[in-house]
Amino acid sequence: MTDVLCVYYKVDALQHATLAARVNRFQAEMAARWPGLICESLQRPETAADIETWMETYRHADGLDAALIDAIAQAAVMAELPEPRHTERFVALR
Repeated sequence: MTDVLCVYYKVDALQHATLAARVNRFQAEMAARWPGLICESLQRPETAADIETWMETYRHADGLDAALIDAIAQAAVMAELPEPRHTERFVALR
């Protein structure tokens, strides 16, 4: 079964380049820490009042257990990624 952790939040469009670099570094570190972890960064195509909505996704062929999800959340705080971070987990249709 495939499951995906989705983390979304809003950022100031003026900080796009700085925050994108931080998120990319963070995801590279997570992928190195957990071999097989697939990370992706997305954003909504529209910007409203200079605010962008971003989403990070995480998936692993072996699934995402609670310990890994918690470790990603704790590491994001330490990396000073944008807050608040809204987290949802999705699984493949049954």
